[in-house]
Amino acid sequence: MQKILAIKNIAIIAVASFVLAGCAAKLVSSSPRTVVISAGDARVQEAQDMADKECTKHGRFARMIGKPSRTSDQFTFDCVN
Repeated sequence: MQKILAIKNIAIIAVASFVLAGCAAKLVSSSPRTVVISAGDARVQEAQDMADKECTKHGRFARMIGKPSRTSDQFTFDCVN
């Protein structure tokens, strides 16, 4: 019985890990002037932080110019002075 519970717990943890990993913000593209981050609406701060990090490489900071919509899960940022 304990062996079955252990296997179920491992399976639940594995599934949860895959689900949470899929929800993380991801860098789609980056240039000195523009950064695109794939993330859901709930990950605004994570997307902003990632964009700031990318823009900082070029002595700039990130200004959001596009948010996710029904057809896209991408945030778009301009890197500005």
